[in-house]
Amino acid sequence: MTQANFQPYGLFIHTHNDLAFELSDQLGFEDEAGALAVSIFEDGPGTMHVQALFDTEAAAEAALANLSLGDEVERFITQLPDEDWVSLSQSGLPPVRAGRFFIYGQHDADKIPDDAPYTVRIEAGLAFGTGHHGTTKGCLLMLDNMISAEENPKRVLDLGCGAGILAIAAAKAFGRAVLATDIDPDAVMVTQQNADVAGVAGLIDAHIADGFNAPVLRDQQFDLIFANILAGPLMGLAPDIARALAPNGKVILSGILDELWPEVSATFEAQGLTITPQPTLSGWTSLLGVKPA
Repeated sequence: MTQANFQPYGLFIHTHNDLAFELSDQLGFEDEAGALAVSIFEDGPGTMHVQALFDTEAAAEAALANLSLGDEVERFITQLPDEDWVSLSQSGLPPVRAGRFFIYGQHDADKIPDDAPYTVRIEAGLAFGTGHHGTTKGCLLMLDNMISAEENPKRVLDLGCGAGILAIAAAKAFGRAVLATDIDPDAVMVTQQNADVAGVAGLIDAHIADGFNAPVLRDQQFDLIFANILAGPLMGLAPDIARALAPNGKVILSGILDELWPEVSATFEAQGLTITPQPTLSGWTSLLGVKPA
């Protein structure tokens, strides 16, 4: 769309948290109708709004049809006022500071602070993958703590990498190769593109993988694993994650609603890990897991 101002069609969906993230992922990475921007907003305990912008009503309707929503999910399509909506969707995501890390869009390139050693440019489009969500910021803060403790893991995995922000941050911080995997081929492509923009393309090895069921992960062990997914999938992957951790290895678990972290913690403790919950961020709790020597 070349016009600065136009009247896009907005697809709005109101649903529970887990489905909201799944829908935003589908619209952001999988939608062939071409969403201009996708955002996700908290809307009280347990519910969220997903907003996707399209240049035509037909494109919005096609995207909605592809989602196969149940009748209980509230949704509607409406034409929005004449505004520069793509720019607004980007400028509405302010830069994020998480310890030594500064996450920004190109529209905020002039705001990079001098005391931020690790900057990562991630453009708006899928809000869950931009660093603005409490789960991603929680992971970055834990990574910052590891740097403060002068830890330097040699083998790092970003499991379910999304836009690749954690893999890129780790590659910048540790100056070594990071393996990034995701079940979505488009997520792998976006990760590679973002790594190139960040100047660490040579350090990011991105692959399509469904959990640990992929040759690139077979018989591998890691000193650090990022697993910023959701509580349910995390608990299902607990045995595989524990096996994939090297002795003294650490896993950063995120995507966990505050009320669910005790259950996730117990699941990983049953695998022999020591779990430490981190301070809540916007209703989300991240966990640090450590495998014994």
